[in-house]
Amino acid sequence: MKRLMLLSALALAGCYTKETEQPSGVGSFQVTVKGFYAADTNPRAALPVVSSCLARYGSLNAVPLEVRGTPDCRLALPRTAVDIDLDVVAVDVNGQPMPEFNNPVSFRTVPGNLTGAYRYRWSQLNQGQGSGTVRTGQLYGEVHVWVEDEPVEVDYSNGEVIAGELPQEPASRSYATGLSRSIFFEEPTIATVQVPQNGDQLTAYNGTFMRIGVNPEAGAVLKQNCAPDDPNHDQPVTLLVTGTDPGGFYVTDLTACRIKEGSVSGGNTQTPEPSGYYPGRFNSIYIYNYSFPEGLDPGDLLWTIAGSVQEFTATTQLTFPSWSIREKVRLLPQSEWNKYLALAPPTEINGRLCGYSASPYVTDPLCGYSYGNYKMESLESSLVKVRRVKFPTVFKNCDANGNNTVPFFCPDTRAGTFGSCGTDNPSDPDVPERQCNIDCTLGVGQFANQVCAEKNTYDSFGQFVVEMNPPGQPAAGLDDSVPARLQALAAVPPVAPATEQWTRSTNGFAAGVTVAVACDEPVSVRFGGTSVPAAEGTQELAALTRLDHVMAASESYVWVSGKDTTTTANCTVSQHPRSRINVVMKDAVPDLVVNCSETDGDADRQQQCKLLHAATFDVTGHLRHVSAARPRWVVQPRDQDDVCCYPGPGLECPRPIKPCVTP
Repeated sequence: MKRLMLLSALALAGCYTKETEQPSGVGSFQVTVKGFYAADTNPRAALPVVSSCLARYGSLNAVPLEVRGTPDCRLALPRTAVDIDLDVVAVDVNGQPMPEFNNPVSFRTVPGNLTGAYRYRWSQLNQGQGSGTVRTGQLYGEVHVWVEDEPVEVDYSNGEVIAGELPQEPASRSYATGLSRSIFFEEPTIATVQVPQNGDQLTAYNGTFMRIGVNPEAGAVLKQNCAPDDPNHDQPVTLLVTGTDPGGFYVTDLTACRIKEGSVSGGNTQTPEPSGYYPGRFNSIYIYNYSFPEGLDPGDLLWTIAGSVQEFTATTQLTFPSWSIREKVRLLPQSEWNKYLALAPPTEINGRLCGYSASPYVTDPLCGYSYGNYKMESLESSLVKVRRVKFPTVFKNCDANGNNTVPFFCPDTRAGTFGSCGTDNPSDPDVPERQCNIDCTLGVGQFANQVCAEKNTYDSFGQFVVEMNPPGQPAAGLDDSVPARLQALAAVPPVAPATEQWTRSTNGFAAGVTVAVACDEPVSVRFGGTSVPAAEGTQELAALTRLDHVMAASESYVWVSGKDTTTTANCTVSQHPRSRINVVMKDAVPDLVVNCSETDGDADRQQQCKLLHAATFDVTGHLRHVSAARPRWVVQPRDQDDVCCYPGPGLECPRPIKPCVTP
């Protein structure tokens, strides 16, 4: 009864409802995309579309603007900055144009990062309308351009705003936002991340969080966008775990596209690949997990990998990663554990990949030294193999001042020498340490014609140099990848057993260089001048056997004579570049003692060291880039099975290495 009386009293008092006041001012922005262009091109170059769309329309000019950047006609992934032209209209909360809006508006893209001058980060609206160009990079997948009534994003250096063309800030900001239509770029692959930008070996996506691949519940499988004649075009992206280590794992995209040699800006090619394509597909990456990746094994397939793209020692990697497993091979019979790994055979590193040109060059001893050598970069984090390499016989500690560091060095290609990577004070203690490192690493000076590893580097990182195979006949186990480095020489049979016929090399060699000789039949070899050398210098060379010889001051030419009275022996002669590459195998083969002495007081250790020094080795592993290292490329075996040996004459392999199985 009391409740009823109260309601009646309220009614008599004239109770009413007040309508909420409607907000005023800018509510959003209409953002219309007017075009997509590669930044800093004159005349402006329109962004390309994926090959499937290009094939549909016949040419880029024939693709309508409204079709570009749609799911059926994605824009090709850019590795440099992109300019997106916009028209912007301010609208109120009811969606009506606001001619009274006269503020500057700022831009951003998601995903993507603004770059370039500030004039590409904002636009002034007058009477509620304006246009502008946003310059951005690191774009992939579904992208929106955001137009916002808020301050412009600025860059900082040393804690201060970098000067530029910033607008006059209005008295207040509404923080209203408008978005463009969805702009679809290609979904990223490993090659998206790995192909270098702007003439260096660094990724265009450094610092970007990126997901590669698609889980089956998230949509259609990600497919490769290759050239129409590429066998992998339109094939599903297939992510294979090729190896694990204490800090993470390696992944290779098995169906990546071929990339034509010379098509990536900044690359230099000394000797072209016979196929016309890079030896690798920029299709492998290291996933840094900060710990061993529990639950993963070599040979597993993944649906996705994701993480922050980072450069560490110039090796591109994903950090703070996540991944989803597609197939675990260890759940299969053991005979099938390698069924996917067999699809990713290692690529052999040879002189052509190291960067040999037709003639010897100052950087030959440092395999892949040039930053423009994209042959090696195309194989970063992939499985590679070096054949018949020699391990060091000398370990020299160049850390004279005991600070546990040794300065690295750079070549002066004009002077043909090596030295500091800048300007040294002659009294700087780094000068003698650096020279020691140069002499040891390159096998010159006090370590001439020796394979020497710098001991401080070995002790700190487990890293040591190995000497690569010289140019020569492949049947003799040598490297014929750069034919211009080889001199062909015919060893003519003797007229009679006592009448030898001698033939000399076409070109002479300088004193002090090492030449490599190999023949398909037994021959006699001499070294001398333009006339047949004296008989006392004769060396007998068996068929398909390598002979290394350091030319003396009186020696310029190689002379050969056949031994069989009916057969001409075919020989190759070349200057041995004594190229080096780095190896780290402390985790893969911890029981192999590389830093050993043939005069060790222990008889067994002494014998094992002799076996190691007499042998050559095949080493398979993942290729890492360490920019401060000399050489800068490092091969990291996965386990003991990645290393095998060719024993010295009459000897065996050092423990625990097994002999190589020759075909």
